[in-house]
Amino acid sequence: MNTFGNVNGPVNTGSGNQFVAGRDQYVAGRDQTIGGGTAVELNRLREALDELRLTGAERKAAEARLDEAEKALPDKAAAASHLQRFVAGLRDAGALATAGTALLTSLRALGALVGLPLI
Repeated sequence: MNTFGNVNGPVNTGSGNQFVAGRDQYVAGRDQTIGGGTAVELNRLREALDELRLTGAERKAAEARLDEAEKALPDKAAAASHLQRFVAGLRDAGALATAGTALLTSLRALGALVGLPLI
């Protein structure tokens, strides 16, 4: 039997965003990602860009797409469109094939936040 606070047994908290101890929880099925939200994930993507082999022009375009996505929020559809172009640019540059887990994890988290799978 599981114990959760003063509740014993299984706990079903439902779907959607939950605010827990100053952090957001995004729950989809059985998977759970704990993160700081869209702004944190965008910053993680910016940090992950430093590890990618991109030309100056490719890096500048990728950073511009992230800036546009951030400016588009809270319009999730508009942000998703910019993020899709960000991913397409990385794919065209061949950077997704060598991307580390930090970039891929942030892309998955952002996809969940904007309601659209990015990878």
